[in-house]
Amino acid sequence: MQMTNYCDHLFTDSTDGYIQILKFNDKNNNGERTIKIYNTRNGDLREIVEEFHENEDVFVSPNTMYIPKRRVENIRQFRALFQDMDFEKLGLHKSEVVYLVWILHYEGKIPKPTMVVDSGRGIHLYFRIQNAPYGALNTWQELQDYIYYQLKHLGADRKATDGARVLRLPGTTNSKNEGQCEILYIDNELEYSMYELREQYLNYKPKVHQMKIEESKKIDNKVITNRFFNSYSLHMERANDLNTLCKLRNYDMTGFRNMVIHCYAYWKGIYVRDSYELENVVLELNNAFTDPLKETEVQAILRCVPKAIDKFIAYEQGLRSGEKKRVSKGMRDKEGYWYKNETLIERLEITRDEQKHLKTIIGTDEKYDRNNEKRRSSRRDENGLTKREKDKLENIKLIKKLYEAGYKQVDIVKELGLSKGRVSQVIKEIKQQ
Repeated sequence: MQMTNYCDHLFTDSTDGYIQILKFNDKNNNGERTIKIYNTRNGDLREIVEEFHENEDVFVSPNTMYIPKRRVENIRQFRALFQDMDFEKLGLHKSEVVYLVWILHYEGKIPKPTMVVDSGRGIHLYFRIQNAPYGALNTWQELQDYIYYQLKHLGADRKATDGARVLRLPGTTNSKNEGQCEILYIDNELEYSMYELREQYLNYKPKVHQMKIEESKKIDNKVITNRFFNSYSLHMERANDLNTLCKLRNYDMTGFRNMVIHCYAYWKGIYVRDSYELENVVLELNNAFTDPLKETEVQAILRCVPKAIDKFIAYEQGLRSGEKKRVSKGMRDKEGYWYKNETLIERLEITRDEQKHLKTIIGTDEKYDRNNEKRRSSRRDENGLTKREKDKLENIKLIKKLYEAGYKQVDIVKELGLSKGRVSQVIKEIKQQ
């Protein structure tokens, strides 16, 4: 059965978290469609979806959530990469698009899909992956954007590229044209590792080579990431920094509201591609301000985000495809919104004390302080001792042991190679105990 085959492909015994199912009901007397939402675990999933056999407009989330609320920030497991293909306006046929997708795979431009679904009007591609937690968000999003970028000319939908997306459930009907949603192809033997895909398709260096590059400081056109921030993870952490800054100021952001909402909407939009969900996330922050912006002002900011994100994806994925691009100020102005830390600190008037609570929006002085603290910490062992302090304690133990064994001071000096004064001082302290 279509539904069972779909569920078995994406959700196995290793599945953890909530899977969300949406059922759009018929229009009510006011001409509005209500939505029935089901949040279920893998064990009950198949029994629930079978009730919707041949029903209209049923959707399911390929990735799972740790709480029954479908948001990117609530993702528990990434189960697949996917892409929604809408090619009607391009004048292409489904069979033609599937053929072209396979050509792209044979040319080495995209992975081989593990499942292809006819959505009734378009095509859904799935690339099953070894389940990964929320911490892999930036890697998942980079790969998702890569696939979108490679398939953009075939009608790939950027709005369907966030981790909390829902897609039509096979075995149901698309009410827009009464077309059947059904599986066209499935390979249950194929499963990808995101990190292998990243090295193969995103031009990443293996970790060992990354560290060699860091040491030599010779940067070529390969994308480097390990413990450093790359463009995707930087955007995510900067959005978190803005949340932290607002909390530190008890959400009194008067004088800074436009800048905060502008940056937050863009940085969040790198991961939250659904315009309705992004609007909700941004409005939540705005409404938490002691003096919020008008909703019309927030909407005006949100209208600028999609174009900026398209430019960001084009630049980043072009870089990951091996294009040689220099990062200049002029280039950054054309490829999304980029702000230096100095600019953010100045415009938001972020103090040194506030910077201590932030991860990425920090000035040079705070950066030096953190580096110095890191160096100091690296010199200490698990007990907080430096090598010198540890050696000192060890020498005291050895002196005490030899002295209690009947060794004379001169013999202890000769045995341990320590100064006469040092040995004498320790023996004196032993006698006073």
